[in-house]
Amino acid sequence: MRSFVYWLGSIVLVFSLFLSACAPKATPPASGPTAPGPAPSPQPAPAAPASEWDRVLAAASKEGNIVLYNVLGTSWAPALTQAMAKYGIKVDVISGNGASLELKIVTEQQAKAWTADMFISGWTNNLNLLGKGFAQPVNEVLPELTAKDVWRLNPNMYDSTKAVWVFGTSITPSLIVNSDVVKVGEIRTWNDLLDPKWKGRIAMTDARPGSGPGTSGMFIFSSLGEEFWKKMATQGIAMHQSYDLPVSQVALGEKWMALFPAFSRTVAAIKAGAPVRINHLEGGTSYYINGVTVVKNAPHPNASLVVLNWMFSKEGQAAIGSATDNYTVRKDVQETWIRIPELNLATFTLLEPANNSDLAGPKKGTEFATKIFGAR
Repeated sequence: MRSFVYWLGSIVLVFSLFLSACAPKATPPASGPTAPGPAPSPQPAPAAPASEWDRVLAAASKEGNIVLYNVLGTSWAPALTQAMAKYGIKVDVISGNGASLELKIVTEQQAKAWTADMFISGWTNNLNLLGKGFAQPVNEVLPELTAKDVWRLNPNMYDSTKAVWVFGTSITPSLIVNSDVVKVGEIRTWNDLLDPKWKGRIAMTDARPGSGPGTSGMFIFSSLGEEFWKKMATQGIAMHQSYDLPVSQVALGEKWMALFPAFSRTVAAIKAGAPVRINHLEGGTSYYINGVTVVKNAPHPNASLVVLNWMFSKEGQAAIGSATDNYTVRKDVQETWIRIPELNLATFTLLEPANNSDLAGPKKGTEFATKIFGAR
């Protein structure tokens, strides 16, 4: 009987376990909607990396000053000062003639007493500085120099080292006349100057000192030949080392014409109302280029780059050109400031290349003038 009970209990236990295993499993209750959490904080956009030009501007602002040696006078200094003020750069302009300022820079470099940051002068003086190793090459990080299809005269076309840059041009007049005496059209060719009636009536910027408009003029027009110039020498030409005297003598009627007068003095006399007229001759008129250099060991190299960039901008080109009556190197700038008819580029032909692009030009001009007119 007891065995039967144990057997029956085992059957019940097994059956219960079987029912438990076959029963459906309970589904856990569905969870309710999850409450929204706080939105993630917006991450700041990564700062754009500073460009090389941005770094130049920041460094220039810290330098805060620039010393500019310059032969163009101070007429354009106010425009430069105003343009640099927004960068926090103070401008010191030191004026003088090209030869003396060139010598000053050479002396400073040799003494390691560096003062000048930039040098603005005729092309020859800049090339002299480059030849002595005192000109600093500039790469084209400058925004204005990366501009395409805007250049009438490419700023570095005459110097592959990119140390001397052309920023403007001016003509070297072959001849000016007193308009009260010499009629329009009376002198058209160089041979017209050989007329005996002009004897003793001609002044000239002396070509023999070694630089200046007379020297460059004799270099270019030595192509007329020794025979022509020996005839000219018999015309009793008054030679002047001073750039002022030939123009003054024509203005006052003391002389009726002058060969190779200084451009700036000529323009100043015409603007002042003097009876002076630029007389272009057949065969073409020579011109010269103005150069700018960042001086080696410049105390303010970054401020120099900011000034250089401005000089090639439309604003800078117009400011310098209008203040000095020069032609620009940008074809998107119109020289509306040139009101002297004889300076309108459409009225005469320019001789190529520029008369001061050849470093040997002054020596050749001096030697030729000395051969024709004798030693000083």
